[in-house]
Amino acid sequence: MEKRMQPESRPLSAAARFERLALVLAVVGLALTGLPQRYTQERWAEITLVLLGGIESARILHRLLAVLLLAVAIYHVLAVSYQRWVLGRHLALLPRLRDWRALLDRVLYNLGFKANAPEGRYALRIEYLVVVISVVILALTGLMLWNPIAVTSRLPGETIPTARSIHSDHALLFVVFLVLWELLVLGLWRARQQPDTAQLETPARSAEQVSRRQRLFVPLAVLMTVLVVAGLTVFLTAEQTAIPTVPRREAIVFAPQLLPESGDARVGAAVWATSRCAFCHGADAGGGVDGQPALRGSDLTLDAFYEQVRRGSETMPAFSREELPDAYVLHLWTWLSAAQ
Repeated sequence: MEKRMQPESRPLSAAARFERLALVLAVVGLALTGLPQRYTQERWAEITLVLLGGIESARILHRLLAVLLLAVAIYHVLAVSYQRWVLGRHLALLPRLRDWRALLDRVLYNLGFKANAPEGRYALRIEYLVVVISVVILALTGLMLWNPIAVTSRLPGETIPTARSIHSDHALLFVVFLVLWELLVLGLWRARQQPDTAQLETPARSAEQVSRRQRLFVPLAVLMTVLVVAGLTVFLTAEQTAIPTVPRREAIVFAPQLLPESGDARVGAAVWATSRCAFCHGADAGGGVDGQPALRGSDLTLDAFYEQVRRGSETMPAFSREELPDAYVLHLWTWLSAAQ
């Protein structure tokens, strides 16, 4: 009978270390640019947004970091697939039942119910699982918020507010988990972890098998990467909400060539949830905390509303068609007028 060999540990490669660094930068950056947008009325959030160059700059940085996180996720899937399918190794980062038992034993040890503390990589494995699940949830909900019109054309309008709530709440929980995990579990508990290595199960495939599988894997990986990146690029650039910072300029104002009855309040609600209008006039357009007027129940005609949006005022920026297309203005007006 073939004897099962023990896992081997080897130092992390330069690519793995770069991947870890990119992940840390993306997560920390997303937290620094995302949390102030959630708590815009707090003093610390206002200071942070000023340091970031304003709310628009914060949103641009947030999306750039989101792209970095997506890139890290795509690379990680390819790296795991290569290790598993080409090299024939079972990565040891996914937690097993004994890891959860070790974590429970660690709790019991710290409470004084066990004499010996467990050893091993259980803390790292459990943290890895939480990070993977969190990245998947944040990526899916973030993509919905990035292109709400495309999403609501296939799904109910309530999908966008729900995705926004899940994205914001889970991001906050994820940050809290990472802080508590690093400070309490790895710091105060002093769980003994192995050195910074990649643990792999052996035996691996022979050199001939690896070479044969590489010839299949590389072109398939390149093809799948190109398709995924192309699909994401099309999806992420399909519409413009409030992301580009458009310099203020005089806009030519004229009545939009749109019929008022063709507006869709459901789409308008989705546009409002992702536009910068909500930061001043409130998440439900009920008015801002600094005296900005409520817009729900507005009795403005479409022409007057359109002119206000395009021309702006001393306290309100103008919105160009690149930032807020005519159709979006119509949908917004329909949604705001529907609550009269």
